[in-house]
This record gives sequence, structure tokens and C-alpha cells, in this order.
Amino acid sequence: MSSETTAKEIMTRDLIRATEDMTIEEALKVLINHRITGLPVVDKKGKMKGVISEYDILSQISGSKKKNARIFQDKISYSKKIDAINEDTPLSKIVSEFIDTKYRRLPVIDRKGNLVGIITRRDLMKVYYYRARLEA
Repeated sequence: MSSETTAKEIMTRDLIRATEDMTIEEALKVLINHRITGLPVVDKKGKMKGVISEYDILSQISGSKKKNARIFQDKISYSKKIDAINEDTPLSKIVSEFIDTKYRRLPVIDRKGNLVGIITRRDLMKVYYYRARLEA
């Protein structure tokens, strides 16, 4: 596998994202409707601010003292730890990052910190599979 392949060549550009001011209900609808387990969180200018996952939402809901549906109107609480890769990151480093961290997805940012794409485990499996098919 060529190490020249970079994140920008394999990332998904058509992004589903959360915004900092989203409610739990809005974030849940996005996760459920798109059958995904997490979302990058961006500010109004598209700068990466963090990640929200099903775990974050479950934790926020279960820890709330609010009754019934009122919790779903609260703003999302998300991880502000940004583990992202640059769009020029080589494939070998991307694969190592996935294996070392056990992440399901890695946001891809440009030099200004703007979210420009996302790479999932499935994206990497496709790269390996299609390259193997081409070599057969």
C-alpha cells in the first residue's frame, strides 16, 4: 500500500456535523436518522470544537435530575478534546492512529482548524479492499 495516499484522498467530504448550540434532541435525531454513532462539533465558522457521541448523550441524559422530555431541550455536552488529523496525513499514519486509539472515526481538518472531512474505519477497509482487488 502506497504511503503517498493522504487523508484528503480518502476522506468523506459530505459531512454530517453538530453545532455547539444544538439540543440533545437535535443531536439524537441526526445520529438516529443517519445511523451513525458520533458527530464532529463545529462553531458557526466551521472550526472544529469537539466530538459528540452516543456515549456523551447517554451520560448527559442519565446524569440529569430533570424529568421526562425536558432534558432533551438542554444544549449538548460534548468532548472538547479534539483528536483530528490534517488533510495531508499519510495513510500509514491514519491506520496507526485508528489501531492505537480504537476510534471509529477521525475528523480531518485543514491548516486553519476547519473541519473539511471525516475518515471512518469503513473508509479504510474500502481502501484496502479496492486496492487488493486492483492487484488481483
